[in-house]
Amino acid sequence: MTDKNKLLRLQGDIEEIRNRRIQQFVLVCILLLVTLSIVAVLSAQISIMVYMMICVVLLCGTLLLLRRGQTTLASHIILAVTLFCIFQSMWDGSGLRSAAVIAYPAVLLLAMVMVGTRSFYVVSASMLLYIVILSVATMNGWRTGTEATRGYLTMIDHLAVLAASTFLIRVLASDLLLLLARLRQELVEVEQSKLAAEHLAYHDNLTGLPNRRMAEQLFDDVLAQCMSDDSRLAFVFLDIDNFKQINDSLGHARGDALLQHLAKTISEQLRRSDKLIRIAGDEFLILIGGLHEDANVEPVLDKIVN
Repeated sequence: MTDKNKLLRLQGDIEEIRNRRIQQFVLVCILLLVTLSIVAVLSAQISIMVYMMICVVLLCGTLLLLRRGQTTLASHIILAVTLFCIFQSMWDGSGLRSAAVIAYPAVLLLAMVMVGTRSFYVVSASMLLYIVILSVATMNGWRTGTEATRGYLTMIDHLAVLAASTFLIRVLASDLLLLLARLRQELVEVEQSKLAAEHLAYHDNLTGLPNRRMAEQLFDDVLAQCMSDDSRLAFVFLDIDNFKQINDSLGHARGDALLQHLAKTISEQLRRSDKLIRIAGDEFLILIGGLHEDANVEPVLDKIVN
């Protein structure tokens, strides 16, 4: 699979996860609103129950939009409905002590991860502005909320909102960690592909030895080392006698096996600093550095021949 196909697949997976998480968020919100509606009925707050049921209907409509692929429109409607529920709950409820405040971080996370940066700033600014408006309205007596505790009903409110927020944050955080792990794996594979391509460009596919393109760089390295320690550099050219006849009579597979065997055998006779290069079909070049006398190269050649 090419890097482009991997990227397209990753983008498709991200979009699929995004749609699935938005649907899950809608379902959790519907369940939460139904729970809070029951609490509102038990506490004789019929008006709260009515607007919550209206919000449930709107959220059900966003599920249809998501199935039709209108994710962006559905996401904005979900954010608007969610903010309205939070604002209205705080206005008619306990104000800044309302359980709805707990949902703020979850909604901000949803706006940032699932919708976009602009929505995040809009939601954040709306929340801050509404807190100021709510505080001013409370201090001036413009609203009459239920500031006093409602006993177990208040506890149920807080538990329900906290559970929904915890679920959303947990799911989104898990998705982020999963996508980061996949991205890290993709980067590792890309780096490995890059290294493999570079290796193929400068090494012989059959023997794994450096090729003619790599020979110039190796020559510069060995020559620089020889100049630094005032030693000599020897060039040894090798070719295989009658190699064409071997290929013709025994087949190319046997010829390739012979080249691989010779490359391995010759490499074992050389020092770590020496370089064995395949420059053509049956032709090899050996760079032997660190020589102080011409005679120093003869033992190496004897080992190779023998």
